[in-house]
Amino acid sequence: MTRNEEYQALLTELKHTPVELEGTVQKALARERASRRKRRAFGLSATGLAACFAGFVLLVNLSVPFARACGNIPVLRELAKAVAWSPSLSAAVENEYVQPMGQSQTVNGITATIEYVIVDQKQLNIFFTLSADGYDNLTAERPRYEPEQVCSTIGCDWNQPPGTLLNVTLDYGEGNVPDSFTMTFGVTTYVEPDRSAAPEASTTSYEDEMLEPVEEEKPDYLAEFTFTLEFDPQFTAKGEIVPVNQTFTLDGQSLTVTEVEVYPTHVRVNVSDDPANTAWLKGLEFYLENEDGERFKPISNGVSASGDPDSPANVSFRLESPYFADSQHLTLHVTGAEWLDKDLERVRVDLAHRTAERLPEGVIFQSAEKRDGGWVLTFRVKQRKENHTHQVWYSTFYDEEGNQYEANRRGTTTDGSGYFEEMLPLPDYQEDVVWLQPTYSRTTTEITPITIPIK
Repeated sequence: MTRNEEYQALLTELKHTPVELEGTVQKALARERASRRKRRAFGLSATGLAACFAGFVLLVNLSVPFARACGNIPVLRELAKAVAWSPSLSAAVENEYVQPMGQSQTVNGITATIEYVIVDQKQLNIFFTLSADGYDNLTAERPRYEPEQVCSTIGCDWNQPPGTLLNVTLDYGEGNVPDSFTMTFGVTTYVEPDRSAAPEASTTSYEDEMLEPVEEEKPDYLAEFTFTLEFDPQFTAKGEIVPVNQTFTLDGQSLTVTEVEVYPTHVRVNVSDDPANTAWLKGLEFYLENEDGERFKPISNGVSASGDPDSPANVSFRLESPYFADSQHLTLHVTGAEWLDKDLERVRVDLAHRTAERLPEGVIFQSAEKRDGGWVLTFRVKQRKENHTHQVWYSTFYDEEGNQYEANRRGTTTDGSGYFEEMLPLPDYQEDVVWLQPTYSRTTTEITPITIPIK
C-alpha cells in the first residue's frame, strides 16, 4: 500500500474523531493564525491551508501507522512531563513539533522502545523507554553511534523504574544533525547492596582515594539494542540565521555579536572578540526579550556554550528558544560576563610553601597536602549563587618544564557559609611547584544592561 492509499484508508477509519484528538484541527488552525507573523519574521515558509493540518499530516507521514500515535496519548503526556525542565522542548511538545518513532525491540525479556524524537538542524533529543518484569530499575549505558557523531552528548538519570520515559540529547557544533545513524546501547540494573551486615572499616583516607586511578569496569549487560534512527528533513532543516554584527564594550573589552541562530530547541548567540582585548570571554549573563516583555533565558540544563578551538574563549552561547512565540521583535540584553585574563591562563603554585602568585577572583588557597600518591590541594571559593558551586580549575596541569599531567577527580563541599571548597588531586605528582589552568579569572556583574536589537 502506498502512502497515499494508507492516508485515504486512515481517513476512512477516522471518520469518527478519537476522544483524545477532539479539537486538534481547531487548535492547529488557531496556532497557524497566531504563528503567521513569526514565520515571516524568521523567514520560514508557510504552505497555506496545508499548514493548518500540520499536526494531522505529520502524524500520518511519520507514524507507522497513524493509529499508533492516536493510541499513544498517555505517552505524550509523559513526554510533556519529561521535558518540563526545558521551556524550549515544552513549547515544542505543546506545538506538536514531535516526530513519533515507535521502534521497539525485545531481548532477554527486556523491551526497549524509541518513542519520539524532537529534532532540528542542530540538536537531537531522543526519548525512549525500557520495560521488563522483575526489575526495580533499568539503566541504559552510554550509547554508541555508527557512524560516530561529532557532538556533545547529554544524558538524564537513567537509573529509573521500568517504563520511565528516558532521554538523551545530541548537540551538534559546526556540523548538522544527519539524516540517519544507528544507536547501540546496553541495559543494566542496579542492585542495592545488603546493608544488614556491619560495613568493614576503610583503611584508606578520602584524600588517598582521590589520588587513586579511575578504573572503568565494563558493565554486565542484561541486553543490548541497536536502532536505526531516520529523521524527516522537514524537521532537520528547521533553523534560521539572523545577521546582527553589533559591537559593544564591556569591562574594557570589545565584543561583537555576529549573528543569532534560532532553532526550535534552542538559540545560539555567536560572539567574536577584538584581538586587542586583554581577556578571553568565558561566559555571558544575558537574555532575549520580545515586544511583549517575554524573556528567554540561558540554557540551565544542557550545553550552555561552545568554545573556539584556537583559543580559550567561548564564542557561542545558548538560550531558550522563542521559535514558537509570536514575536515580531527580539532584543538581546547583556547583564554581565565571565573573563579569563590572557596573562592568567596558567597559575604558578608553590606547593611546598602553600602560596600562589595570583588566583582567580574569590578564590583562597587553603591547603596543600603531599601524600604517597601525589598532592591534594584545597581551595575556598566564594559562591556566585546560594548553594551553587562552579568549577575553578581544569583537570590538566603542568610541571616547571611544561610536561602535562591529568587530574582524574574533583571534589566540592558546601557548608552554608556563602563559600564552597574545591578539592583538586594531583595524582602521581611529586614536584614542589605546579602550574594550574583556571577556568576563569574574574567576572563582571551588576551593570546597566547592554541592549542589542536582533530583529
